[in-house]
Amino acid sequence: MKQLYGFLVASLLSFTALPVFGQNFNDGVFILNEGGAGSNNASVSFLSNTGDLQNNIYATVNPNDGALGDTAQNIAIHGDYAYIVVNISNTIKIVNSQTFQYVATINTGLSNPRYIAFSNGKAYVTNWGNGGSATDDYVAVINLSTNTIETNIALAEGVERILEINGKLYVAHQGGYGYGNTISVINPATNTLEQTIQVGDVPNSMVEKDGILYVLCGGKPNWSGSETFGALVKINTTTNTVIGQVDFPQKHPSNLKIDGSNVYYGINADVFKTSITDTTVPATPFFTLPPQNQYGIYGMEIINNKIYIGDAVNYVANGKVYVYSTTDGTLANTYTVGKLPNGFVKAVDSNLGTGEHSKLDIVLYPNPATDYLYVNTDKPATVKMYDMAGRLIKNQAYATSGIGISELNPGMYVVEITIDNTKSVQKIIKR
Repeated sequence: MKQLYGFLVASLLSFTALPVFGQNFNDGVFILNEGGAGSNNASVSFLSNTGDLQNNIYATVNPNDGALGDTAQNIAIHGDYAYIVVNISNTIKIVNSQTFQYVATINTGLSNPRYIAFSNGKAYVTNWGNGGSATDDYVAVINLSTNTIETNIALAEGVERILEINGKLYVAHQGGYGYGNTISVINPATNTLEQTIQVGDVPNSMVEKDGILYVLCGGKPNWSGSETFGALVKINTTTNTVIGQVDFPQKHPSNLKIDGSNVYYGINADVFKTSITDTTVPATPFFTLPPQNQYGIYGMEIINNKIYIGDAVNYVANGKVYVYSTTDGTLANTYTVGKLPNGFVKAVDSNLGTGEHSKLDIVLYPNPATDYLYVNTDKPATVKMYDMAGRLIKNQAYATSGIGISELNPGMYVVEITIDNTKSVQKIIKR
């Protein structure tokens, strides 16, 4: 036991020596870097609102957890956590949405997972299943309290993007080999398929605004032998009926985004901007990516009046991220990130007042501890404790009498302290 205790103390010291544990990733954008298939080099970058870039933050914050995985497909923030869907690894990594510290892994019941959405207190993840089978696609239903899959909802082939709208889930069927042309509507209260809506060929992105679901369909590619072209289909989400369509003659659009009354999408290396009410597509792009781009737009998002674009470059070298203005389409900055940047998500805003704690002011003591833990605060605080497997074992308001831990087994724990809008995540030893 003495040797174990010494090992835990040494481990704690090695963790706390890393300055990144004192950092919250607020006020910026997370960039998901897919990584090369089969290379196990997926990563996440963080770009602050002031333009500071940090690459590979998952590995930096969690040095003992190993690699993020093989082919990161999607990242989404829900509540206190960020969920990273890792396609070929068949896992979902869960981290604290502000500190990026590891919380848990879901690694059973997933088969080629793609995208994640949240509804009815659960997570819903699209899964391709075996790529050679047209009958094994499904949506996995995840209990967010236990991080386990409760059930599956079988759907037609090619499940891809998933979006929650007014208590319903809309799943775009991009299709096996790009032949899909439907949207499935799921009722999360019963986990059943309610309706199928036919749209254009290969629906690749969806956005909801003011009760209308806008579905951008890229059309079948030339190599399919039966090429079709793009369309923007509009669906009334009250009646789930198609109410309009804008065609893209001789074009294959992707990456639909809506910002205010403006619609954005990409075609090859061009980004187009038009009004949400327009019934024809513009002939001239809003801007074109720099010449070093070889494969067009790999990922795109609009956050805080900026357009973030991921460029996979040659699929071997580190990727590029370009940041453009939504006002005039000018290029503001270019960054080198991980391989194949395919997604962007807004980090939590700090919005701290002058009288609030900074993270470094929050102290948890004693450490190691036997019976009680204390926090140096006279403000209302919430304390959450996790074991090293990521299980939540305590969640309570802090009192001056301390947090009782005498019933816990000896070992290392992660403690998250929230005071006002500030969170501090620290490791402690129970002896």
